[in-house]
Amino acid sequence: MNIEKFYYDEQTEMYEQMKKEQDEHEQSLSVEEREKEHQKLFQEARTIMEKAERKKKEEYQIINPVKYQRFIYLSERAVQFSKISGCNIKIQTFPDMSALIKMQTGYIWLLSDGESALEDRETMKNLLNEADWVGIGSRKHGEKDVVELEFWFELAEKLKK
Repeated sequence: MNIEKFYYDEQTEMYEQMKKEQDEHEQSLSVEEREKEHQKLFQEARTIMEKAERKKKEEYQIINPVKYQRFIYLSERAVQFSKISGCNIKIQTFPDMSALIKMQTGYIWLLSDGESALEDRETMKNLLNEADWVGIGSRKHGEKDVVELEFWFELAEKLKK
């Protein structure tokens, strides 16, 4: 499992800084130099895509039924958790045979007593342990700070042809 903690504001700031530096660099070039650089970058991108297409043809994916069933179970638990804790939740599957459980909330309360609190802690623990990639971030939503949790699952295995 990969856990990555990032803050969306920092990510946005970093992107804007990179964009500013790129714009300054482009302005320092002549029209011919800029065109040459664009052609070079376009060719590099084309080469990367061609390699990816060849790789795609060399292997195929097959759904892992155990991972898929476990994702369905975790999704159901996450929906129950979101109803209790007041999280917004989005669950998606994608054509590349991956899936996402995304939660967005002002807070996550796991400290109350009782059986439901134990179930909530168990749900969060299972999501953290079983996801292939976890993103934890925060951002402002109006005046409110919002916590965003993303749990990504790879539901397929790649097999060589």
